[in-house]
Amino acid sequence: MAFLSNFTLLLTGIGLGLLISAPVGPVNVLCIQGSLSKGFVAGLAIGFGALLADLMIAAMAALGITVISGFMKAYEVPVQIGGGVILLIFGLRLLLARPKLLYVEPGSQCLMAHIGALPQSFLLTITNPGAILGIFAVVGSAGSAVGGLASYREALFLLAGMFLGAAMWWLGLAGLVASFRRNITEQRLRLINQIAGGLLILSGAALFLKVGFW
Repeated sequence: MAFLSNFTLLLTGIGLGLLISAPVGPVNVLCIQGSLSKGFVAGLAIGFGALLADLMIAAMAALGITVISGFMKAYEVPVQIGGGVILLIFGLRLLLARPKLLYVEPGSQCLMAHIGALPQSFLLTITNPGAILGIFAVVGSAGSAVGGLASYREALFLLAGMFLGAAMWWLGLAGLVASFRRNITEQRLRLINQIAGGLLILSGAALFLKVGFW
């Protein structure tokens, strides 16, 4: 019985990890751009920054720590403004960048070489009030659907599943996009950068519109 319960929690967590990671947003855009310009591991590093942020938020939700949820509701406007500024900065950087395709030898990439990308995507995720409150709602609903999380062990199984689901998404996205690098020229990469930068700027503008600045 315990095995079936743990297995159900693990499968539920995998579904939640995919559900939270899959919607196309700023981090997915950055992951695609990074995978095309710098290769698979660069895109994976960007995705894993978001994964760490999502997992931290989900852990608080699963373990019943509601402080961050209350904080986000109380300070939603300044957090949205901060997130909007970050998105605008990242978007402008991509728009103004002079793209250069990096030659990547098979098997030569190391995650540590791209570790600087993790804080960027982590910051983008942790300053998104909608994502944070959404994770709390999703984890809470999933917990209720399986009869509630009665112990830390059950919460850990759910979180382990979420890690696996999110990791599957970012591995798949970075791998799929990186497979198209052979067809990318620097001119095409510049266009991709402009599109990605424009999407990030629009996302930042949307946050300002939401708080009534524009």
